[in-house]
Amino acid sequence: MAGVKRMIRVLMCGNHPSNKGGMTSVISQLLSYDWKKKNVSMKYISTFYPSNSLVKAGYFVLSYFRILAALMIYKPNIVHMHMSYKGSFYRKFMIHKICKRFGIKDIIHLHGSEFEKWYNETDKKTKEKIQRLLREADAFFVLGQKWKSIVEKIEPHVNAIVVPNAVPIPEEIISWNKERCQILYMGVLIPRKGVKNLLEAMAILKESDQLGTLKAVIAGTGPEEAELKEYCKKKNLEEIIRFYGWISGNRKKELILESQIGVLPSYNEGLPVSVLEEISYGMPVVASRVGDIETAVKDGKNGCLVDPGVPEQIAEKLKLMREKDVFLQMSEKSRELAEEEFSEEKFFEKIMKCYMRLYGE
Repeated sequence: MAGVKRMIRVLMCGNHPSNKGGMTSVISQLLSYDWKKKNVSMKYISTFYPSNSLVKAGYFVLSYFRILAALMIYKPNIVHMHMSYKGSFYRKFMIHKICKRFGIKDIIHLHGSEFEKWYNETDKKTKEKIQRLLREADAFFVLGQKWKSIVEKIEPHVNAIVVPNAVPIPEEIISWNKERCQILYMGVLIPRKGVKNLLEAMAILKESDQLGTLKAVIAGTGPEEAELKEYCKKKNLEEIIRFYGWISGNRKKELILESQIGVLPSYNEGLPVSVLEEISYGMPVVASRVGDIETAVKDGKNGCLVDPGVPEQIAEKLKLMREKDVFLQMSEKSRELAEEEFSEEKFFEKIMKCYMRLYGE
């Protein structure tokens, strides 16, 4: 019928839902959206399953043929791929090549916090492949202006589009607790996240008798967990630092509402969903000055930025932010920033505009 819009068919590719981390959270967010109201048909094929090398390779081979079948049967107008670096790059590069053979528009959605570091360390042949992917992709989503500058430096002809991560804005907001100022870390427990620096900061405060009401919760799992727990035991921090394991759903919400200060002392980042979740509840945050974190944590306004790898700075900022007046002022600013810059409405609007432009409407 004349005047009836044709449905835009999108094939999305990325992690298996069992893989923990920010990329999986964003994918889940995208897949839970009601795309039909935007006249979009969304199909998802996971290309990575967290396991040993043999299982990973076998899983991708099966995924590759599923994608090939989808290109012929589902006939997507757009393929939207989520990518980090290393193996993720090679998988998406192969999918990108078949998209080009089929004449299908593709979007690369970059999440890899160490993408630049990895690019700088690769050989010439790999660099050329990376440049080719950036140049040929019909759109290349990045999480912030800093990452846009990075990919444009690697390949000036990239069509880089800033699409910051986003979170739903909850009704609730965190509150001051005069009996306990609880610090919250949410994320995987790997060296890149700098969790050891948070523990060292707590040890500094404890040993100098400046801890006050500060306590910390570590919500996450990962290969560094045993080492971090051993450090807490060695430094007698077990009464003030608790490990909760991986949390989600209502338990995550409860833990955020019980806490007062978020901390993310990473060495590399994109724009972490965990920080956005925290500021959406009005939580002030201490974070490293890396990636595009400073778009969500404004130094001295809704939190504090520190240099990565310097626990003394974390300790100083925690002492500042546990003061009631500072907390209340920063909490208000965090909530305002989340509402103005990181709402889901703006997030989906940006993605939809790109879908429509690539589709030709």
